[in-house]
Amino acid sequence: MKVVLSVVGLFCLGIFVLAFNLALLMMLGVITTDPEELMKSEWMNIVPSAILFILIGVIYYWYLAKKWAKEVQANLFVKLEEVVEKKNPNFPLEMPKIDAFCHFHTVNESNIHLIIPLATTIWQEAYKDILSQEQIDYMLQKMYAVEKINEDLAQGDQWEILKADNIAVGYLHYKIEDEKVFLSKIYLKQDSQLKGIGQLMLNHVIQYALDHNKKTVYLTVNKNNAKAIRFYTKNNFKNTESKTFDIGNGYIMDDYIFQKDLV
Repeated sequence: MKVVLSVVGLFCLGIFVLAFNLALLMMLGVITTDPEELMKSEWMNIVPSAILFILIGVIYYWYLAKKWAKEVQANLFVKLEEVVEKKNPNFPLEMPKIDAFCHFHTVNESNIHLIIPLATTIWQEAYKDILSQEQIDYMLQKMYAVEKINEDLAQGDQWEILKADNIAVGYLHYKIEDEKVFLSKIYLKQDSQLKGIGQLMLNHVIQYALDHNKKTVYLTVNKNNAKAIRFYTKNNFKNTESKTFDIGNGYIMDDYIFQKDLV
């Protein structure tokens, strides 16, 4: 509804600006009021008005993106603020500052095709210096097959795509395990991470855990992924265990288990 109203508002604003612009040009004598001359100089009416209309549209969209981004962040941060007020040190104290309009989309038949190319791009960025190309290709095929994602969804797992300004930039996979939430995947394109979107994604999962009265969020992270480890440590995740996983085809994942207690 918000998008529809905004588009209608933009259209009405554009019509008003167009009419005002034409009236002003006629008053200044730039555009003649004579019908014959007006037909001859039709392009003079359209070009400046079209340019102005596009400019107004860009400025208005930029304003809406800023406004909606702040609203989304504020809504996601409500429960975290409640915990912070109780002086629980395990939560981030600052809401991320994001310029883009972000929205989480539940994975379904209409968008599941976005996961594999997105994962391929992100994994090439994240693991090129950590894993061999052969292992990356094997894991992508094993973990991101459409059949595997659909199986996860059928079991009640949460798969979500994050779009920033309507462009897919990251994805999440998490699920409830007894009193814990297992954050299986939290991935974001590197060119978006400086905008605070990674923090937004993590806060989103933490709020999910709080909404379902779960006491802990935990995840696995490759021991050589220093950037991810710094991020989790900053958010007061604790390294609780070192563990290796046999993922088949002769490959082993050597990971840390990081955990964040919510109570």
